[in-house]
Amino acid sequence: MPDPTLHQLPLSQPRYLVVAQAIMNDIQTGRHPVGTLLPTEAEFCQQFNVSRHTVREAIRRLAELGLVSAQVGVGTWVKAHRPASRYVQSSEGISDLFQFVREVSLKLVSSEEVVADAALGEALECKIGQKWFHMVGERYIAGEEEPVALGSIYVAAPYRAAVDRLKEPSEPIYTLIEREFGLQLVEVRQEISAVPVDEQSAARLNVAPGSPGLKIVRKYFSNRNELFEVAINIHPAERFSHVSTLRLQSASESRR
Repeated sequence: MPDPTLHQLPLSQPRYLVVAQAIMNDIQTGRHPVGTLLPTEAEFCQQFNVSRHTVREAIRRLAELGLVSAQVGVGTWVKAHRPASRYVQSSEGISDLFQFVREVSLKLVSSEEVVADAALGEALECKIGQKWFHMVGERYIAGEEEPVALGSIYVAAPYRAAVDRLKEPSEPIYTLIEREFGLQLVEVRQEISAVPVDEQSAARLNVAPGSPGLKIVRKYFSNRNELFEVAINIHPAERFSHVSTLRLQSASESRR
């Protein structure tokens, strides 16, 4: 029998969004508790009087929100009773790095001095034997209990004094170094790659080991042509998006 509550929802939206909202409401009210299987596609088709395509799109939308998780041969599990927190960062220049620090707090949990071996030297693109001050922390969206990312920050040893004994920085690390030592940041090289979340990181992020993650590596270079900071963040894929704006120069601008 078609669900009468479906007709109370705004039908100006695409049908799959209306169905997704109805299922979300049932999850939040406990009709479909966390840890249980949702009804089958056929049952949803009958309940909402819609096609399988509409149901699949609705389930896909709920999965994007972190509410459900499909398992081949088993069904679709209810994963959470509310959408997962997701941070979206827009970037057009170096100044936009401030956005991440303003909106996502960093809590440092450990620090140590390290010396680059072959593996670390390759990861940081630095000389073997170079000394770094390594800080490890977690990044949080305001009001959320689960971290949106795990952070691993390397500061070149000569600039350690700017960040020593730091616990919860309220501004970017590179600005602390600039102010303390008179450096000027002139270039940030950023690399974003897809990675599986390892078991140790998964436990701290409260996600399944091997689940999709985003690894973002930022390397900070000064006006002295020196790499003075490297920041590596691991995000669960469902909690982070990065949007960049690229503009094509006009012919007149390129001739200036």
